[in-house]
Amino acid sequence: MATMRENKQAIRRFMRENYTDERLAMLLAHARDGKLMYDSCCCFIGIPTAKHALATKVNGQSTYAIGTSEWDHWIMVSRRLPNALTVEYAYKRLGRDDTDRRKILIPIIRAEMRRRERDGAASVSAEVAAEVEATSR
Repeated sequence: MATMRENKQAIRRFMRENYTDERLAMLLAHARDGKLMYDSCCCFIGIPTAKHALATKVNGQSTYAIGTSEWDHWIMVSRRLPNALTVEYAYKRLGRDDTDRRKILIPIIRAEMRRRERDGAASVSAEVAAEVEATSR
């Protein structure tokens, strides 16, 4: 099992490779609002490819459990991103529950935003953008 440090490194790498500046801001807002959840279509790995308003749970149920074809489709698209499954479990291991995970993730997000401002980093790799575009058709 990965250490906390390794989990955080995987999360940082995933953000650098898959989150545009806009999506990173959406992630931060979603987490600060207490809506970022592990078992949602708009979980940590789902936000980079989400084509709908960010969601949490519907009628108290996990969007994974609901199994609608649209949500199932976008979860599968998200899981095709490089290292997505590894990062999905790294995010889960950040804490005992979603509240703990968000408390740990928010400073990581803010640090990534500061890094981008300081370094002028590219928002997303061309390969990832092309892959997301190709799978959304």
